Amino acid sequence: MLGFPAKKSEGFLEKGIGKDQCPVACEVTSNRDRIKQAHAFIVHARDPYPLPPNKDIPWILTTLENPVYTPVLKKTEYMSQFHLLRSYRLDSDFPTPLFKKPNLNPPVPFKNKTGRIMAAFSNCEPVRTEYLRQLMRYIQVDSYGACLQNKAGLVQRYKSDFKNMKSKLQKTYKFAITFFNQDCDYFVDDQILHALNAGSVPIVMSTDKIYEFLPGNLKNAIINVRDFKNPRELAEHLKFLMNNETEYNKHLEWKRKGLGDISETIIGKYWDRKFHHWCEICQAIAQGKWHKQGLKVDLCQTRQFNTWGINPGYI
Repeated sequence: MLGFPAKKSEGFLEKGIGKDQCPVACEVTSNRDRIKQAHAFIVHARDPYPLPPNKDIPWILTTLENPVYTPVLKKTEYMSQFHLLRSYRLDSDFPTPLFKKPNLNPPVPFKNKTGRIMAAFSNCEPVRTEYLRQLMRYIQVDSYGACLQNKAGLVQRYKSDFKNMKSKLQKTYKFAITFFNQDCDYFVDDQILHALNAGSVPIVMSTDKIYEFLPGNLKNAIINVRDFKNPRELAEHLKFLMNNETEYNKHLEWKRKGLGDISETIIGKYWDRKFHHWCEICQAIAQGKWHKQGLKVDLCQTRQFNTWGINPGYI
């Protein structure tokens, strides 16, 4: 399989998969000199043009970002030309969500978590930023990101040690604001993984399909913003948990009990898959299993204020 064009593909596509790792011969590359040898083309949705030169072999579209930030996913003419989808979506041909299997490392004890609520996002999408602003009227939130920043001490998002520093900070906080940049179906990024691994309870603003990513004992691991009418109601619940160790720790029981039986869930199968996803794609191509009529569009709409019980500019 060959990545085309190569700009977004370089680096993550150079992979040879050995016979012991895949039941069919499988190699992924971005080397344009091998176009004539390719059995399929891979196109990154954030680098959508030019399209591959050969329509006689399968085209695979890959994306880890939602349609609001990847417009070609909403275009029928574009999507109809592709045959397989590798995506963050759990209902795609080859799900590859950014949300990996969380660890079971014991969390910092309740009494030792001196921080209350931590936020650290720098894409100031209007709805999540306004929700955070209104939440901060009712309860203290330490915001380390560019959006509503009131605390220093965390490096910029794309510095090499950002995730390590963020994880160390989150371990000392009872809650972590985990507001994704949109509510698109199945869009769940790695923010939630950072919080879960750190043992901080995520406060999640996300797709309504979030629980498909939280199988077994993980179903109680988060505070879902959708469960509250407005920021004030959420703040009251958080205050209750901050003063009730027993109730708070129910959100962390999965760390002690384990994830439970997740073997029949889509996300569980992804976490514990036998073969690398590129191998699975190679198998599908070898078996002739692809969509001859093209892919469906993804019509995610931009997030709306009223969905989350807030009015912009409310004081």
